[in-house]
Amino acid sequence: MFEAVFIGQQSSREGEAVNSTAERRRPGLPAAATRASRMWTRPERERTAAGQVRSILLRYLVLAIVLLGVVAIANPHRPGDPAATSSTPWNYQREAIDVQGRGILNLYSRQLMHGTAWLARSSIERQRDVYRLNLFDFLVGTRTAASLTSWRGNHRLVLEGMTEVVVVALIAYGVMLRPSRRTWALALLLVLATTLLITKPQATARAAAAPGVAIPNLMLDVVATAAPSKRLRSGSSPQQALQALSTQYWTSFVANPLSRVQTGSGVLTGAPPDKKAGVLDALRHGVGDVNDWALGRHGFERAFITTSALGYVLPFAVALGVLAMLATCAQALLFVLCLAGLLALPFAVEGPRRRGALVRWWLLPVVACVVLLAVTSLGSFAVMRLAEALHRSDEYVGLLLAGSTWPVVTAALLVRRAIHRRRA
Repeated sequence: MFEAVFIGQQSSREGEAVNSTAERRRPGLPAAATRASRMWTRPERERTAAGQVRSILLRYLVLAIVLLGVVAIANPHRPGDPAATSSTPWNYQREAIDVQGRGILNLYSRQLMHGTAWLARSSIERQRDVYRLNLFDFLVGTRTAASLTSWRGNHRLVLEGMTEVVVVALIAYGVMLRPSRRTWALALLLVLATTLLITKPQATARAAAAPGVAIPNLMLDVVATAAPSKRLRSGSSPQQALQALSTQYWTSFVANPLSRVQTGSGVLTGAPPDKKAGVLDALRHGVGDVNDWALGRHGFERAFITTSALGYVLPFAVALGVLAMLATCAQALLFVLCLAGLLALPFAVEGPRRRGALVRWWLLPVVACVVLLAVTSLGSFAVMRLAEALHRSDEYVGLLLAGSTWPVVTAALLVRRAIHRRRA
């Protein structure tokens, strides 16, 4: 009997241990799903301000990406929009990627040269969009404000009557019920904010979109003033500084390999795009080697040049694209937060609790978006300058080793072999 009781107590203890272990493990969701759920509920458990801002900003950025995708699909831009066009084209827009020749190697070189030009052009275009316009405002903000203005003009009498009714009701509410001053001030501020949104939609949209464009231009202006170069001179406007950076970037990664593919040298690198065809024709009639290169008689050399050019521009184009995507999301998020601030800021009069929520969910994300825009702008500038510096150093090393590349490579292999023998 005692043995049966002992066995029963032991089995109950084992069952309790198994239940506690199962509770600790919480089966049902994989580890990735658990981490994802923690990411969305982290601000309630985070105690530091930096952790809260980081988690809230991550949520907002995900929502901004989804919102931009939905808006871009539902309301894409039209080529005839004046904001989508520039006044004067830059050099990369006038460049003609012309690689002649027959055969598989020439076809391969032609496609790779077009791919290199597309990557460089796309990265420059994304940077121009960040410094030129707010994509969310361009896709939906301006058009929505214009539609609201037209609707307001068609229903002006109804809106005026409703405004008068709301004002009278607000006065009656304050006189008869005698609410607290905070509630009265909140109602009054909400009415004023709604009136401002309805009566001045275009001005409100422009004011909300302005910081997203002004911050990158300000960072570029500061960098152009603090660290000027030969083409990036101090005192130039942000657009001139961006144009100088883009010209250097395009010249290094597209114009230089295109000139070597067409002529076998970099003679056409610095020529204006609209005059390169005439210079190339003159060189083909005067120099036989240039004519051979232009006709595609150096297929293997062309394939090597275009492959190295594509491999050179690919990491920088990807980095610039990622930075531009982050800047675009920050611009869209800042635009939405600025508009929401008109209706959110009046709640600050309700007391410290409301003000703390506003600081947490509105003010700190706005500051984080401003910092993110500044960092991405400086990062884009640094990537372009780094790409130019690496390309120039590569050209300088090639100039120093001109005519002695193979001896240097052979000497390096011999030294490596000697080191391996010594270690063995």
